[in-house]
Amino acid sequence: MANSDALDLSEIDPPVWRIMASDVVYGPYTLGQMRGFHGEGRLAAASKVAEGDGGAFLAAREHPALAALFAGRVDAAAVGAVVGEANYLITTRATGDSRAAIIGVLNEVGRFAELMSGTFVLHAAVTIADLRKRLDGVSAPGDKLVIVNASDGRLAWLGLGPETDIHVRSVWKAKG
Repeated sequence: MANSDALDLSEIDPPVWRIMASDVVYGPYTLGQMRGFHGEGRLAAASKVAEGDGGAFLAAREHPALAALFAGRVDAAAVGAVVGEANYLITTRATGDSRAAIIGVLNEVGRFAELMSGTFVLHAAVTIADLRKRLDGVSAPGDKLVIVNASDGRLAWLGLGPETDIHVRSVWKAKG
């Protein structure tokens, strides 16, 4: 039974934002969710973002409502900056040439070992956002990847779909 006195949050923070990654459009998301993505390192200044249905996809830093998130700071994902060393656990479901390309990226960024088919440990001086971006650049459509930064508890993924995205966010909590 609906309560007519209930606060309608969709009027305060409507889901009007969309993100394009690897030619796939995700969303709509609220501004609050977009700020959360930024805090997790999943929304970079150069990320392609559109506001509203049919809005043009521009770099996130070009949207007035998002620009403040990037003001006065260097975006590590956009410039490929290195922020200390970290240990990663990477699980992939990739086939053919993209599997070889993923291994090539891991070899470029640090030292790695394959624990079992499709599961790697990596020690590298690269951010999780940059690692995700590099792996996204060589992954084929349909590939799935999960990246865990074992040093700080952060999690990133590719190709899992919007339902899994929502579920993972409700479960996974990074340190501090």
